[in-house]
Amino acid sequence: MEPSDTALLEQWRTERDARAFREIALRHSGMVYNVCRRLLGNRTDAQDVTQECFLALAQGGGEVRTSLPGWLHTVAVRQSLNRLRGEQRRMERDRQYARSAAHDAAEDWDDISRHVDDAIAE
Repeated sequence: MEPSDTALLEQWRTERDARAFREIALRHSGMVYNVCRRLLGNRTDAQDVTQECFLALAQGGGEVRTSLPGWLHTVAVRQSLNRLRGEQRRMERDRQYARSAAHDAAEDWDDISRHVDDAIAE
């Protein structure tokens, strides 16, 4: 009979048993990856966030109060949404920079256009 998720998690918490953690990852990585993939729509990001979820479990698995699959699902959703929000913030910063760079370029042209006109006139 296979040990339960609770027993494996307890082995990981108390003994840092790598085999127990590996078994947890084998059992639940597919579900976590699929949640991330569905939300992110990107295989690479889904893989990264899946790793982040299991890293969170490895570092702070003591906070699992409900079922382990439920906890992992919640972490996967939250991490995926955080990734999406971060990407949106990055894109907005890029748009703001592009607008300011275009504005700066127009100002630069205004500054040198009279010199160009003078050079052409000569």
